[in-house]
Amino acid sequence: MVKSDIISATKANNLFWLGRYEDRVYMTLHVMNKCYDRMIDGHPEEYMDLWRMLDMSGIYETNEAFTLGMLYDENNPCSLMSAQKYAMDNAILLREDILSETLSYLEMSIALMKKCKAAGVTNITELQPVNDWSLAFWGSAEQRIQNHRALMIMMLGRNVENLDMLIRFCYPFRRVALAYESLKRYMREMDEMIDGNIEKQLDELIVVEKFNLNDMEYKYRLIKYVNQLIRV
Repeated sequence: MVKSDIISATKANNLFWLGRYEDRVYMTLHVMNKCYDRMIDGHPEEYMDLWRMLDMSGIYETNEAFTLGMLYDENNPCSLMSAQKYAMDNAILLREDILSETLSYLEMSIALMKKCKAAGVTNITELQPVNDWSLAFWGSAEQRIQNHRALMIMMLGRNVENLDMLIRFCYPFRRVALAYESLKRYMREMDEMIDGNIEKQLDELIVVEKFNLNDMEYKYRLIKYVNQLIRV
């Protein structure tokens, strides 16, 4: 018997946020790794830029404290560990949809992070398997999730988070525009979940003539609209 593709509001919310949190894991570690390499190469100012973007509350006082905190601090909702645990919480509720093989990649990531936390690891390159498993998670999800709508909702979450992170970390117009176009491909398949007025606002703002992430008002408007775009 073929299962119905009807998805409850609660499950849609879990799927969307699983997609967001897992992409947040990937992007946070990617950006931290890039800046960490610059810091150890003698460019500590690169790390300070990231520090200001991620640690807006100013709770860390040294580079090492910032690195440890942003990687492992479970009391910080912006940390890598928190994002992976939030993804895991949603995935457990969706086990029947994503299957144990897909869930296992999140389990391996958390196990590695706990091991590195216990050892006080600050060398971010030692956490590279987390990003490898994140990519494997998405490959497994695309292969194993049989409900097309469920997969599309996860991909909406993934692409919303990717666009949000690219804007927050001031990526160039080409990267942001490509990410928005990727998101819109999934939006076209899930039209009923999209706020058309917000989409129109983003269409008018994400154009090369207006693009300026040094303009904080413009940047925060983009972030606000991206996070209001999907109705879940």
